Amino acid sequence: MGLCAIALAVSASAVAADKTIRFGTDATYAPFESTSPSGEIVGFDIDLAKAMCEKMQAKCTFQNQGWDGIIPALRAKKFDVISSSMSITPEREKAVLFTQKIWSTPNMFVAKKGATYQSTAEGLKGLDLGVQQGTIQDKYATKYFKDTNIKRYKTLEDAYNDLTTGRVNVVFADGGVTTEFVNSPGGKDFQLVGDPIPSSADPEIFGKGTGFAVRKNDTELRDALNKAFDEIRKDGTYQKIADKYFKYDIYGG
Repeated sequence: MGLCAIALAVSASAVAADKTIRFGTDATYAPFESTSPSGEIVGFDIDLAKAMCEKMQAKCTFQNQGWDGIIPALRAKKFDVISSSMSITPEREKAVLFTQKIWSTPNMFVAKKGATYQSTAEGLKGLDLGVQQGTIQDKYATKYFKDTNIKRYKTLEDAYNDLTTGRVNVVFADGGVTTEFVNSPGGKDFQLVGDPIPSSADPEIFGKGTGFAVRKNDTELRDALNKAFDEIRKDGTYQKIADKYFKYDIYGG
């Protein structure tokens, strides 16, 4: 290798080491992303992002961003990557560029223990159903549960609060999040009800799994994230992180 090539290689390495990738996330969605008592943003998506940044020899930062404005904030360059349990749907693919699938789970319903609600249009007829506004569960409920009173919340935490106080009968959300809730101290009086709704029930709404998202023209960053993800899948890092949070196959869904 000539001196010029060596200099270029050293320069590229230095740039990679100094690079900072800014991640935006709606940190209200445990166990995928939430805020610790000390104010740190933590969770499965966050740990994956950190592992991928390590493979990319890049620093990473995380900032909290409300779900409703998360795509506009990405496009306004407030951060570089959305790492926030965002399903890869045809509608969103028009606005952002997704990585490959990061994980995939079915969609589930939570109600008070003893409830026998069924996860069908007839089974939820006349009930108050809580969803986080703008989510795929919101879209699915709007399309299929015509005779259900759908209550939309800015955060899933708000929906759980109303479930706890009896203002809604059921909450509909991602399976990983609902499972986390019923297994937490705050969810001890609640249970999963009905059958899970798989992504295959409506691929147009549920998409093809969850991915990280970048701006449409950031193909190099998307490709670098994909390469890093392949590496952490291959070397066992992904499974090690997954085992920390889940007792089931979070990737397959």
